[in-house]
Amino acid sequence: MRFVAASILGSLAALVQLCWASCALGQTAPLPAVGTSDARLFASSAPLEAPASSAPPSGTLFAQASAFQPAANSWGDDGRPSSRFGPLQPVCDACPERSVVAFVGYDAWKGAADSGWQNNGIHSGLNFATKLGAFSDLTGIGFQIGASMGAYNWGGTDYRIARQDEAQPQGFVTYGFFRKANDDSRWSAALVQDWMLNSNFGVFSENPTLSQLRGQVAYAISAADEFGLWGAVRTLSDSRNVGGFGPTTWRPVDQLNVFWHHKWAPGGADTSIWVGLPEQSRPGNNGSLGDYQIGIQGNFPLSDRAAVYTLITYMHASAAAGPGGFDQEAWNFTIGLSLYPGRNARSNTVAGQCWLPQLPVANNGYFSVDTNRVF
Repeated sequence: MRFVAASILGSLAALVQLCWASCALGQTAPLPAVGTSDARLFASSAPLEAPASSAPPSGTLFAQASAFQPAANSWGDDGRPSSRFGPLQPVCDACPERSVVAFVGYDAWKGAADSGWQNNGIHSGLNFATKLGAFSDLTGIGFQIGASMGAYNWGGTDYRIARQDEAQPQGFVTYGFFRKANDDSRWSAALVQDWMLNSNFGVFSENPTLSQLRGQVAYAISAADEFGLWGAVRTLSDSRNVGGFGPTTWRPVDQLNVFWHHKWAPGGADTSIWVGLPEQSRPGNNGSLGDYQIGIQGNFPLSDRAAVYTLITYMHASAAAGPGGFDQEAWNFTIGLSLYPGRNARSNTVAGQCWLPQLPVANNGYFSVDTNRVF
């Protein structure tokens, strides 16, 4: 265990060194603490002196200078902010050229497979992204990969047909490609594959493995706002013969959503809100699961190294209010803390950091599941 921990820390340190070395020259002064007024927060863009070597200063893993560079064009000729974003364009911040985000948070969620019961627990994971050399220079496309692991219902349950004294482990893996708005185009896009790995899942305590493709496309109309579509299409369902109940299928829910992404200030919070439609058929063509869904997601930087993230989603059941509607509605609430070893938690515009992951690792808010059977 010590060897594994040391290996992880060593890899992280090497990654931070690479990120720092690529951004060391031309660094601007780091932002003041959160809570500083706009005028002070964006009042200085004077470059720091270039460091004498390409190695980060001695000390802790996070001792290098901030990777966030307040944009010089957010000030007027008199040195004062011309407006919140000034003449800033929706162009992603190009440095550093690779990033890793560590996160840990609390989840509460409920889906069709839970027959009205909810789940509570803790998740943690990593999300990594990188520039792909000359290919990225030509296309603006980067690669991301991440994973998370959660443990739910630690005290057991009283609604499953088996293993009621066990917690529910659940893992997600997400990988794919993305492109963010840059000097060449205000369009951004991402396409990833999500995997959901379950144990002791739903009322039948089964272990289905599921997969979906998740994509997003958006256009930035300004430095503060972009509008777009995101959706998911299943690629792998799972079926088991549950004793006493018969063949049971679990499958990801296809969905399509329209969203608005807003940047509140350079270096500040990002929020997204969406409304959309889940697919209108269920396994076995047994009616529909939900008639609409809504969601809100936020990322709130606390410093260059840390941010609070949150996600709330809700799918309104197609069934009328009552036992049917209670069983079919689905929702998710997530809140957590993310850490940025490269000190790149902040960005100037809605386009974000060019080489931070475009999409988060999947969870039960982004990955809905339906089933043909409960009890």
